[in-house]
Amino acid sequence: MKRFFVPMQLTCLSLAVCTQLYAADINSTENTSTEPSTTKMETIVVTATRSAKNIADIAGTVYSIPRQEIEKQSNAGKSTSDILGVLIPSLTAGSGTTSNYGMTMRGRVVQYMIDGVSQTGYRDLSRQLNSISPAMIERIEVVSGASSIYGSGATGGIINIITRRGGDEPLSFETKLGVTSGNNIKSDAMAYEVSQVMNFNQGDVKGTLGASYAKRGEFQDSHGKRIGPEVAQTDRQDTDTLDLNGRVSWKIADGQNLSFGANYFHDEQDSEYGPDYGSNLAVLLQGQTPSLHAVKGLQLDEQPLTERYGFNTQYENQDFLGHHLNVEAYYRNEVARFYPSVNGFDHPSLKTFLVSQSESEMEVLGARVALQKDFDVANKTLGLTYGVDYENEKDSATFRRYDLNTFMQSNGLNFKAQGKYGFGPDVETSKIGAFVQAQMDVTDRIGVQAGVRQEYVESKVAASTPYSEQVVANDVPGYQAKTLNGGKIDHDATLFNLGAVYHLTDEQQLFANFSQGANLPDVQRMLRDVPAGFEVSNKSIQPIKVNSYEVGWRKQSATGLNAGLSAFYNDSNKSIKFGQPNFTIDVVDTDERVYGLEGNMSYQLQPDWTVGGTLAYTRGQFKNTTGAWQELDAIRVAPLKGTVFSEWQFDHDMSLRVQALAVGGTDKAKKDAEKYGSRAPAEIKGFSTMDVIFNTKAGLGNLGLGVYNVWNNDYKSVYSQSVSTVYGPISSLPAQGRTYGLSYSLKY
Repeated sequence: MKRFFVPMQLTCLSLAVCTQLYAADINSTENTSTEPSTTKMETIVVTATRSAKNIADIAGTVYSIPRQEIEKQSNAGKSTSDILGVLIPSLTAGSGTTSNYGMTMRGRVVQYMIDGVSQTGYRDLSRQLNSISPAMIERIEVVSGASSIYGSGATGGIINIITRRGGDEPLSFETKLGVTSGNNIKSDAMAYEVSQVMNFNQGDVKGTLGASYAKRGEFQDSHGKRIGPEVAQTDRQDTDTLDLNGRVSWKIADGQNLSFGANYFHDEQDSEYGPDYGSNLAVLLQGQTPSLHAVKGLQLDEQPLTERYGFNTQYENQDFLGHHLNVEAYYRNEVARFYPSVNGFDHPSLKTFLVSQSESEMEVLGARVALQKDFDVANKTLGLTYGVDYENEKDSATFRRYDLNTFMQSNGLNFKAQGKYGFGPDVETSKIGAFVQAQMDVTDRIGVQAGVRQEYVESKVAASTPYSEQVVANDVPGYQAKTLNGGKIDHDATLFNLGAVYHLTDEQQLFANFSQGANLPDVQRMLRDVPAGFEVSNKSIQPIKVNSYEVGWRKQSATGLNAGLSAFYNDSNKSIKFGQPNFTIDVVDTDERVYGLEGNMSYQLQPDWTVGGTLAYTRGQFKNTTGAWQELDAIRVAPLKGTVFSEWQFDHDMSLRVQALAVGGTDKAKKDAEKYGSRAPAEIKGFSTMDVIFNTKAGLGNLGLGVYNVWNNDYKSVYSQSVSTVYGPISSLPAQGRTYGLSYSLKY
């Protein structure tokens, strides 16, 4: 058995994307006209293809969520994570924290993008969905299943967030004000939001500049009480968020465009509340069940933080030596600071408790070139897309140590800094990849697509002193800290994909697809916990290769029924395990498989009434040491999830949407672990929530009202239940109770 640690994506090449648009109301603008309409398949820029494609011609599953739907869902101050957890069938429901840790698709890792630029680095901090406000989003593209034509891809899917673009008017503005409150309405439980967007279109130059600011107070459970802080992945209570976005496009000549985009996101907590560790820290020292209440009196100068900024520029030439050329360069910097944690420290020379707070930083720059051209082959059109990608990422981490006596005497509320330590070695990872993708209609009804990608990844690891050695050297006089030698890790991968689409009619298609993907372990995170004698080499750190298979059917029409159903299966010869008790992450040499069904439907009962829903069933197992298939837990595989909605469109731009989310319970992983004598994960208890969203014209603007968790159900998210056996019961927090949101937007 080999042991390594948390993965990050290599890539695969897959045009593996299909589109059943989530629901008719998601993919078309609202239209109250009674005039007959004709069916028209929408053409969209699909993340996994790097080109505009008719969705009926794509093999795979893609969802396109437009701005109108995002606006409705965000009326009550909902985060991007919570919105996507409802709208995307195969994505695990939102955690309610700042993190999207554990939000997988088809049991595998998700790659998040903003304007086509990956936000998921080799060091995955799981803050991608807490890096952009809903007010700054134009639309969202979702690719289910392995697809990594971009290079740094995912084995579970891609979520590409497209930011706001310039409008048709020479100059236009949009202002939005919002307020949110828990069911127990009071000043400490209010959240305030304001956003301002300016669009301009001056002939050859167009663009958007936007700013959003939010100030949040406490979050309340179903009993109207403040929810305790999340001490593992951090939460969104008592935070101030600033989001700045801008993009300018310039038509420099016929068929040639140049654009530049920039974004800045700053989210920081400023709270007076800490967790309830019980009398004399009984929760930590004696295993007492925590109350999960918040305790006032926190004294912590450096509180949780997410800060990102980035730039990207794109050049397009529609006739470059007979090709369609796209060139892009980008840069991103990210800092993530967590809440202080308390863990046992066990070293041959020192046994104690360590109170520490980690902070990670990454810097990413890269460039991509893609060329597209249609060729005439035997009176058929062969479309080729090919190109080269390069990316460089630098990762580093530190942790701030706090005085143990001060922490204990204050019952876990007072943090007195004692200095900073390195938290794993600095790692620089470079990758270069080349790909080619082909597509051809072999008959009037059958289209095929195939591709291959070759990628090389190299990680340079600097020599360092493990934090465990630093702590002992600081606390034990005369102790000489040992050094972790640096080294170089390099891997290459050749990945294939093959898919086909059969057109039953103009509105219906069948599709099948095979694609390969690969994950490379998160080298910086892995080397945080290894002993000084660990050997940094290709033998100790290896990628995980995934084979993904999918078949499906979809139907799209301008009116009536829109639906899609797909079955998927993916496997690998390694399985990821989150270790105990020090939160190490293992990659075990054993077979793993994930399979399931994903579907969605909407039906226009009347011109002003649409109903629909989604369903996702996923199941995964790994082969244990006895050779038997054992269930994966809910951190890896999302439980059964379904949604239903009914939406009415009235006169005067008035609409009402009622939607419900249901998540099924499961104890399969727990029972299997008990049966085979391994550490048991948490049992997941099912839950359901209902939301009511109302919009209407009011004066010159639009008034939005959202009531979320209308039933005020007392439940815990999948994340909160899952991590109770990982981070401990102190992180198993209740979800928000009934929440109200009121917003007013004005376009002028």
